Amino acid sequence: MSTKDTIHLRALTLEDARHTWKWRNQEEVRNDFSGHPFPVSYEEELDWYEKNIKVNFPNTTFGVETTAGNQLVGMTFLKNINLIHRQAEFAILIDAAQKGKGFGKEACYKTIQFAFQNLGLNRVYLKVRKENIAAIRIYENCGFKTEGTLREDVYKQGKYSDQLYMAVLAREFPVR
Repeated sequence: MSTKDTIHLRALTLEDARHTWKWRNQEEVRNDFSGHPFPVSYEEELDWYEKNIKVNFPNTTFGVETTAGNQLVGMTFLKNINLIHRQAEFAILIDAAQKGKGFGKEACYKTIQFAFQNLGLNRVYLKVRKENIAAIRIYENCGFKTEGTLREDVYKQGKYSDQLYMAVLAREFPVR
């Protein structure tokens, strides 16, 4: 991992909804994200904010903001935080216009670092579509290893896709 700090993580605010609503409606983002495949209304986005930004447990969401210019470029998520088994699920959403600039790689690293150092988790896992090679490379750079394949687990763009189940343990996380 490089040591540059081009982004920082921060809490989302209600004012961010106008940005995140646009991202959730970008076709490229919806296709890469294994979750909700439907367009999202602004009212639905505001409802999501009301439910999610006021609590940090068992799910927490970070805004990904550029260090230079303080521009919101994405979000990361720690979902289903389990303090008994010391694990959580990771997800990330980066504005399609900001992909390829290294923001996703750095945001992934900083979110996983937060999970291990601040929450004391031992394991962070995720699911990613097998054809999302760019995301898989980012996850591998952050120490994730493939644990299995979920066959025909998601239906996108008229076909079933396999998903990889990946995880990183605290002791495997690369220190930079």
